[in-house]
Amino acid sequence: MKALILVGGFGTRLRPLTLSVPKPLVDFANKPIILHQIEALVKAGVTDIVLAVNYKPEVMAAVLKKYEDEFGITITFSVEEEPLGTAGPLALARNVLGKDDSPFFVLNADVTC
Repeated sequence: MKALILVGGFGTRLRPLTLSVPKPLVDFANKPIILHQIEALVKAGVTDIVLAVNYKPEVMAAVLKKYEDEFGITITFSVEEEPLGTAGPLALARNVLGKDDSPFFVLNADVTC
């Protein structure tokens, strides 16, 4: 299974925390918000995750690449040159999401439960 996580926002309401790291990397319950989502996706059987990134993509890649081996998943970074909203990242990630006819999840990076 596959998933697309929308990670494009600047996290302005969480400043100053997001001046140095993107909002999905801010800790929530002692780990980055996005890690909670990755763990839940892995439990649901997801093996391919696309992150639609706009703000500080190099920071996201440096932190999250290590989880590929840990969870046995592939994380692809789809970098938006400018924020594309919700549908734009789907088009950018079509090579991964459309490689077969299986369904995929779409999540916002700053929502967790």
